[in-house]
Amino acid sequence: MKKYDVVIIGAGPGGLRCAKILSEEGKNVLVLEKNKEVGPKVCAGGLTRKCFEFLGSPKDVVGRSFKEIVFKNFKKKSRLDFGESFIYTIKRNDLGKWQEKNLKETSVNIMKEACVTEINPKDVIINDSEKIGYDFLVGADGSNSLVRRYLGLKTDFIGVAFHYVLPNNADYKDIEIFFDSKLFGAWYSWIFPHKDFVSIGYGCFPKLTSMKKAKDNFESWLKRMKIDVSQGKFEAHPINCDYKGFEFGNIFLVGDAAGLASGFTGEGIYQALASGEDVAKKIINPNHKAKLISEIRRERNIHHFMLSALYFSGPFRDLIFNLVIFAVKSKAITRFLLRVLT
Repeated sequence: MKKYDVVIIGAGPGGLRCAKILSEEGKNVLVLEKNKEVGPKVCAGGLTRKCFEFLGSPKDVVGRSFKEIVFKNFKKKSRLDFGESFIYTIKRNDLGKWQEKNLKETSVNIMKEACVTEINPKDVIINDSEKIGYDFLVGADGSNSLVRRYLGLKTDFIGVAFHYVLPNNADYKDIEIFFDSKLFGAWYSWIFPHKDFVSIGYGCFPKLTSMKKAKDNFESWLKRMKIDVSQGKFEAHPINCDYKGFEFGNIFLVGDAAGLASGFTGEGIYQALASGEDVAKKIINPNHKAKLISEIRRERNIHHFMLSALYFSGPFRDLIFNLVIFAVKSKAITRFLLRVLT
């Protein structure tokens, strides 16, 4: 039986970040990826400046950068002007390949098409046959985490995001956030232009809105906005917002597997990267204080309070949305929103 210091399940942003930090301390690391290649995942692909800088400002893999976000509804719109590049769009394939490339000269071994079929206290079984031993196990395997289920953690607070990927984005110049209480409740639809495609989507919580109703409302919005998605590819994915801890003896969870995604903005890439780094440092030094995860949890709690306030505001929700659209014209309020949202 082969044995590693650390086995990481999932070669997403969090798993690869964790592997990189561990390799810098000479740890023998195995990353198990069930897919044929690293990177592909259903994702709108938005990065805030904080996330961009955390990665080391990889301009060569970023598709587009934006200085503004357009907030709008069917009657009004305004621009949240950051004054400098603040939001970026990136293909998850490109991000994954870039992270993988940065691990080539390290002690990290990435095993692809390695499906974990069994987890035990000191080893995992891959593809129903091969046994791999570990001292530490890291679950970086997304919202449907096998490691999370092995730990017996329930996932009640989960959202679903879905979008159309359109091959031509010539008609879309801005990142747009669209509010409509009747169609989208406390959430919103989005338009995220990339370099050679555009993501147009919406998210919801199935416990609050049925998936059929959410999809019907989204299709109604597309029709009213005269957006033709007949040439687009429809994709959907879960977002785990149900945090119940990240450290369980010699087993750790990062990113969506830990439930660290924001239920309000849907952001998850930064949370995965930062928690992956903290977990790696915790494995290296058990006395390490996971400050990044603490910050993520604080931000997440603020976002979920805002989401709850919007949800329970009921008939006043559209009024709040209109106030937001009007208020972002103020630089002082813009700065405040930046602090709250990022």
